[in-house]
Amino acid sequence: MSFIFITAVLFAIVLYIRGYKISALFLFFFFLTSGFNLIPEKMTQLLFFSKGMDYAIITLFGIVAIDAIYIKGYLKRDRLIDLSLLFYIFLVACIFYSRFVIGVDWFEISRTIRYQFLWVAYLVFRNLSKEQLRNLLKYLFFVTVICSVLYLFQIILNQSILNETAKSSVELFRIKIPRFYNQPDMLHFFVFMAIYYNPFKGIVKYLTTAILVIALLAAFHRSLIGSFFVTVALGYVLQLPRLQKVKVLSITAVLLVFLIVFAGYKFVHSRTYIDVQRVVSGNIEDTEIDIEDLQASTFTFRILHLMERNQYLLNNPRAMLVGAGLMTEDDKMTYSLFNFDVGLLDELTGETTQLDTGDISYSVLLLRYGYVGTLLNMVLFIYLIVSFYKKRENKYAFFSFLYFVMSIGTSFFSANFTLPITFVLPLITYCIINKTEEPVPE
Repeated sequence: MSFIFITAVLFAIVLYIRGYKISALFLFFFFLTSGFNLIPEKMTQLLFFSKGMDYAIITLFGIVAIDAIYIKGYLKRDRLIDLSLLFYIFLVACIFYSRFVIGVDWFEISRTIRYQFLWVAYLVFRNLSKEQLRNLLKYLFFVTVICSVLYLFQIILNQSILNETAKSSVELFRIKIPRFYNQPDMLHFFVFMAIYYNPFKGIVKYLTTAILVIALLAAFHRSLIGSFFVTVALGYVLQLPRLQKVKVLSITAVLLVFLIVFAGYKFVHSRTYIDVQRVVSGNIEDTEIDIEDLQASTFTFRILHLMERNQYLLNNPRAMLVGAGLMTEDDKMTYSLFNFDVGLLDELTGETTQLDTGDISYSVLLLRYGYVGTLLNMVLFIYLIVSFYKKRENKYAFFSFLYFVMSIGTSFFSANFTLPITFVLPLITYCIINKTEEPVPE
């Protein structure tokens, strides 16, 4: 089966060379999302290929190499390129530190950081026409709607259809409903496109919007649902006339002050606050919390998870600068270097997971890249967010900005900022916006 994917990579590159660029990039996203969440990882494994993302990276670099040869000025610098280069220069320092100081194997390093090189997709998108980019988004939007329908069918059938991940249940109106965690990878981005700039008209517009919104809510993830509704409310406020906007924001600010004071008072007098203080002081062993019980208190778990990793950086000055090392979770070095108490329990070994987590983005970023690298990585996101906000009159910029607002909210409850799909899709809208502002040649 893996040989079929390698053939598909070559086919995508040939398509691009022959001028079928949207079809080639459609295949790129097919690889990036593990066959639009339909191809299990075990079917893509071959030699150093372990995930669909690996095939996406090979496709991307093949396309970039071809473009760089035939397109004059292909690598011309701009602000986003400069920020990316700054991060990549730092990444090279991290690589050499991990290899020659810590002793991490080259293969393990490449497995750890390979997704970061997908920022290079910006070069490809930048050299496509506005119409090509719009069409690519429309096709990916349609695929995401189809995947969302399959996702919802899972709940009805109580059976995984998309790539299988964790599964639980939730009780709603005294009815036990299956809860699946395998939402389509591109759902969060396209749900905002559906609401604010749906590529379809009429009844299809309302139907596709309803499907995507229901699919998002059907995960029954409280943090995701809360972030989504807060972001939609913010979108509504931003579209109000200036005077009404000031009134609404003023009332909201007053309510937030009372909410923060009340929540802060409860937090300071909670067991979570005591446990956090112990973690900060380096006394995680004194928290006397069973890890399985801790996982049930998701807020406490995430705070302690981040604090314990942060404490490791504080105790290791070099790690503060270049991270703790670019090894993978299953690297033999991992459990000899780290002994974290807070983390998910591995079902096979019963040991605490040291590096990987799907519960919060910043624990992973801090351990991998330290304070400097995390800042440089987040600067790329911040640059896009600020750019979208400044140009929010453009509909692509508006929904992309709101998507990032929700992404920030969910980053404290998921590993979304470590996933390439989080930034690859906004790079398309960023290029569309820039091309909209380009002067028309006389």
